[in-house]
Amino acid sequence: MNKWCKFLLGAFAGAAIIYAVKKHMCCCSKCLPEVLKSFSVPFKHGQAPPKVKSIYPDRQTFAFRHDSPIWIEFDMPMNNASITKETVIVRSSASTEPVEGLLDAGSRTLMFRPYGEYPMDESGAEITITLLGSETGCGVIIDEQGIALDGDNDGKAGGDFEYTYRIIT
Repeated sequence: MNKWCKFLLGAFAGAAIIYAVKKHMCCCSKCLPEVLKSFSVPFKHGQAPPKVKSIYPDRQTFAFRHDSPIWIEFDMPMNNASITKETVIVRSSASTEPVEGLLDAGSRTLMFRPYGEYPMDESGAEITITLLGSETGCGVIIDEQGIALDGDNDGKAGGDFEYTYRIIT
């Protein structure tokens, strides 16, 4: 049963309960609690865009691992075909080129593992992972419904997600 059928059945069941309470449980509206005297349901217009739910490892753990993988969990199933090296970009402050590595995407997660150590200079480096939620010509990360990632967490589809780690030498 899809989500719309469940929603409609739930709405119908709620309306039926309120009708039964009003008709059979009370003889007048004075004995009804205020909350049951009016029936309003807030409706969402459209589906909420996908967001990053969590990222691992934390910054403290990452600081001492020069080859640590990065795991990102989404709050809903994603379109794996949209998670590519063009839409997931890992950069080091010690290099002008993106960091090369293995990118693996599941339904709700993605993992990036560098092929070697992250590029660093004598003071370490800042490692930034960017997930494209805005169309830049390289594509955009979308969920299974085709809705773009809400990377900037403003409640609207679009916007890039960016997370920065610091590696210490």
